[in-house]
Amino acid sequence: MAVDYDKSELHARIVYWGPEASGKTTNLELIHRKLRSDHRGDLRSMPTRIDPSVSYEILPIELGQVSGVYTRIEIVAVPSGPDQAPTRKQLLDRVDGIVLVMDARRDRVDDNLRSFEELVAALEAYGRSIDEIPCVVQYNKRDLADPFAVEELHRKLGVDGLTAFEAVANVGTGVLQSLTTVSKLVVRALREPTPAESPAAPPVAHPPAAEPPAAVGGTSDGPPDAPSLVLISSGSPAIEAGRVLLLPLVLADSAGHEHHVEVRVEITGTRDPAP
Repeated sequence: MAVDYDKSELHARIVYWGPEASGKTTNLELIHRKLRSDHRGDLRSMPTRIDPSVSYEILPIELGQVSGVYTRIEIVAVPSGPDQAPTRKQLLDRVDGIVLVMDARRDRVDDNLRSFEELVAALEAYGRSIDEIPCVVQYNKRDLADPFAVEELHRKLGVDGLTAFEAVANVGTGVLQSLTTVSKLVVRALREPTPAESPAAPPVAHPPAAEPPAAVGGTSDGPPDAPSLVLISSGSPAIEAGRVLLLPLVLADSAGHEHHVEVRVEITGTRDPAP
């Protein structure tokens, strides 16, 4: 994932994950056929870095301007071979969204569950969770499943919080709906400001050196919600080098945290002796 705020561009990756022959590549092929040529690139098979003899499918698509940001999404169908777990895990690195393509036929329930468990474990290896990543479930081959198979599979997966679609990918049913939904979730998630991008809190005004007030806050023309500090106590002043008055103060903020500060007052004039 990359967001270039200077150029107002967003780049994201969506991974199509599921057991062997569940329809991941079929989804990408259908998307490639349905989208206009100026909205997508070529559907390519890319060799993996771990094993160049193994490839995965990748399709770049252009969403254009989304809320003022030019958006590109790379969708990837992971390889399904039983010995390709390292490659599948590698493709999840920095993933922005997931389409979980499940085979809706009853005799594939165990394969679906194993694939889902592998996904959860692979994400955990990156310190991530399926709950924090935009994800939709696609129950493919719905036309070949009995009426209650999808409901049973959904219950066993335990993904009640995810949006789910019934699909027949080879004829296009549910394919674009799955892509559109997960893409919206991804764009929304990537555009949410992170704590580092949130506006900084306004600075706290320091008390006057000669006579600190009981409460210190923002100036009258500053932000109305600027934090304030309350004077708790002051220590005995000390003279440094005969010309600087050091006044120790203890201040407390609105959360009750104490702040120890020292006010330095430089003595620049002379004082007439008392009569």
